Amino acid sequence: MNRRLIGSVAVGAMLAAGVGRAEDPVLVNITGPLAAKVGERVAFEVELVNRSGRPITGLRVVDYFDAGLHHEASASPIEQKGTIDLAAGTTRRLTLDFLLDEPGRQCHRVEILDQAHKYMGGATECVQVAAVAGAPAAAPPPVVAPAPVVAPPVPLTPAPVVVPPLVASATTPLLPATPAASAALELDLVAPTEAMSGAVAECIATVRNAGAVASPPTTLEFTWDPSFSPLEASDGYKLGTGQVSWTLPAVEPGGQLRRQINLRTQAPSTSFRESPAARSCVRGVLGGLPGGVMVADEACVMVRSVTPRPRTPREAGLRLTLADLDDPVQIGGATSLVCTVTNNGTAPTGRLDLVIVLPDQSRIVGDPSPSRVRIDGANVGFDSIASLPPGGHATFEVAYRVPVAGNARATAIVTGSELDGSLESICTTSFAAP
Repeated sequence: MNRRLIGSVAVGAMLAAGVGRAEDPVLVNITGPLAAKVGERVAFEVELVNRSGRPITGLRVVDYFDAGLHHEASASPIEQKGTIDLAAGTTRRLTLDFLLDEPGRQCHRVEILDQAHKYMGGATECVQVAAVAGAPAAAPPPVVAPAPVVAPPVPLTPAPVVVPPLVASATTPLLPATPAASAALELDLVAPTEAMSGAVAECIATVRNAGAVASPPTTLEFTWDPSFSPLEASDGYKLGTGQVSWTLPAVEPGGQLRRQINLRTQAPSTSFRESPAARSCVRGVLGGLPGGVMVADEACVMVRSVTPRPRTPREAGLRLTLADLDDPVQIGGATSLVCTVTNNGTAPTGRLDLVIVLPDQSRIVGDPSPSRVRIDGANVGFDSIASLPPGGHATFEVAYRVPVAGNARATAIVTGSELDGSLESICTTSFAAP
């Protein structure tokens, strides 16, 4: 998962660590020794943070450095081989190594360019190099303020020399590296990549201490999209609206702890079984760290609907017939209506409901078949049909009579949980005077 740095230390500390401008799409942090001696090898750690709010791909890393800094690959400038892709809110760490050749204030500048040579961010870091005891000391160069952080033109000569990839790590540090030992907490949030609507998604956050000392007590908070509903969580949780949190104890170096929440998934009401899966996310934030720094991670679940797309009765292949067994009928006599529902389609129909609306003033004779019905005035509602398989059918029968002569009209209406609309069939029977 992508661990994201979403907080920051004080501005003064950021400037001391070699941090780029706030408006640059890529924030560049450089940390390294402040002082060293001629002949020593020094390492600078470069952290790139994508704070643009969008994915950035194909980033180039170019380093310009003073003559007193010696790189094994070439003289300044050098460019990392290959490019870097950064998802929104993620970081990447690189390490640059130099051999110190001359005393004085030696600086190097890292610049990030995109494939169109557009300036995306940069920062400068310097080290004060002392001469080795016994060696003639060169006059220190005048102190020059770091160049303003602006997008320079693409250098024409000398062209950057491409060197093998620098050592990189995707782990987000909590604070810029310092000589003193410190805790370094990492957050990893995992969840199922896909789930059916109504299923339970187990979301587990793992907090690890990759530092050299125990971490302070911290807080862990989960938030989730509205399509999730919480079911249960690890002991010690505090539940709020759309979020749950824990107070975490100190974590020893190399140690880890876990917290979990189970969420019920729910696909959008506008999606159906045939629709693409809908993306729903859970976010974890680790806070309460020194300097106001927070570490975050996100896990997303592709939720698939189990609801079929409604079909019209014609699309479903349904056929409905209503017929009388006796016509004409003398007053005082009865006729039987036979209703048949047939599935001529290629898929099960889903639950169906049938209602037969009898003529006004009609009276039911005997028991309908099936006999479990609901009678509301002239409406006779039969128990729901669970589902009809392709080629299947169901038959219903009810007998009635009317007290006056004339044409009596009955209507059968079928609806369904997976149908868009209804299907009707009409039967007219003549009742004649004796």
